[in-house]
Amino acid sequence: MAAWPRILLRLVVSLVAASLVWTLVAPVYASGLGLVCRAFAPLLEQSPDTRYVFQDGRLLAQRLTWLPKQQRLSTLNWPIWQSAANHGIPPLAALIVATPVWSWRRRGRALAIGLGLLTVTQIAFVLVTVVASQYSPVMSPEGMLAGPAVSPVKQRVFYGLYYFFDLMGRGFFALLIYLALIALGWGTPESTSTPRSARPPAGATRPSARRRKGRR
Repeated sequence: MAAWPRILLRLVVSLVAASLVWTLVAPVYASGLGLVCRAFAPLLEQSPDTRYVFQDGRLLAQRLTWLPKQQRLSTLNWPIWQSAANHGIPPLAALIVATPVWSWRRRGRALAIGLGLLTVTQIAFVLVTVVASQYSPVMSPEGMLAGPAVSPVKQRVFYGLYYFFDLMGRGFFALLIYLALIALGWGTPESTSTPRSARPPAGATRPSARRRKGRR
């Protein structure tokens, strides 16, 4: 029981440290997600001139939109990803670092695998959001305007996918990945060989054998 306070303290310290690092890394992470969106834009975007930018902690899709009242084109912003809403990376990193029994080498490997899997879920989320946002209204100087795409069936499908990834991205994916790492064998103690100094000498049994012969 005495080990639990140390484990909890390590978890809290790791979570604070990971959160601070995340605030610094999030813009770079968002830029990488923006590059993924640009790569898939020809397949997903209705507006070929869409740009993806990171502003105020958000990855935005900037699309040229026709303003019917003003009879002109204007660039409007659709939110795609927010670092504050997708906070699964700090808890996952903190859980791995605070896990007892694991060596630092094992923690490093678990971090690489876990964060890689979590990034895959984030990529899937932003790609789904790119499509879903095109069916969503957006605020403009003329009020709310409809998105560039119209399809009630696709709208329901991608809205459902969006809400699934949005909910799971608030820490549930991180918890599932952490439990999967443990279930697949990451939680078992590493095997340690018996040191040579603890092994009995090779001739340790010989005196007892001789004494047994003398008794006979």
